[in-house]
Amino acid sequence: MKLCLVMLVLWIYCPRLTAEPLVIVDSVAILKSAQSGNNPEGRLLQHLLAHYPGRVQTESLSRNRARAWIKTAGNACIPWLKKTAAREQDYLFSLPYMVEDALMLVLPAQSVWHQTLQKMQAGGVLSLRQLLALPDGPLIGIELNRSYGTDLDALFVTYRHQRSLYTRTSSSEDMGSLIPMLERGFIDGLLEYPRVAARHGANFTFYQLQEAEEVNLVYFACSRGERGAAVVAGLNQAILQASQRPDYQQLVLGGIRTSRRERALEFWLTQLRAE
Repeated sequence: MKLCLVMLVLWIYCPRLTAEPLVIVDSVAILKSAQSGNNPEGRLLQHLLAHYPGRVQTESLSRNRARAWIKTAGNACIPWLKKTAAREQDYLFSLPYMVEDALMLVLPAQSVWHQTLQKMQAGGVLSLRQLLALPDGPLIGIELNRSYGTDLDALFVTYRHQRSLYTRTSSSEDMGSLIPMLERGFIDGLLEYPRVAARHGANFTFYQLQEAEEVNLVYFACSRGERGAAVVAGLNQAILQASQRPDYQQLVLGGIRTSRRERALEFWLTQLRAE
């Protein structure tokens, strides 16, 4: 509570910025799908950008093209990215504008692998490292240009040549782009946020992973340089303002399991102050 009050006071008494015009690269069609009501990430982003103290426009590019384009665009940002040390070499990052639940291993409900995985669990948690090390284990799909968190990213580097790991090198504009491959049986499992997978179908089973981060912070990655810094400053102002609103907090926590919401909110607000 003290943190919330401090941040609210800072926002009230700090002068509002007249921000650089912002170009959002709608590489995962987040804003477009917000109108349908089926994408809470889109509604959240739409809500946040309403607080941006400047003009906002969107450009629709594939994620690979978007990441290259914003390096020279000057005032462009990609939403819904994790911050990594490697990415910070190329982009400026905003404050985290939302949190997402832990990534989980997703399998079809009728998968033949459930008995094996259930035996491997310890306290309801599965070690993906042990699963990938099986000589004849399930084929797990991941995306090359996606960050799954520090421990999981390192794990995938270690096992990148294993037959148990399928790596998709092309990028999609849609979240959960590997799910059609799972539904058609081309892969046996994949890593995804539960609410993203749930939007594609109800017949999935989820496994909690030992190596997955409990809460994932979500950022804007923006162009480097003076204009990019101005855009990030405007976004940070909008994030700090929106983060104090109960309706925005409700949208942020919508994808978090009920038992973890209080802890996730505290973690997010603490990170806003720390960064």
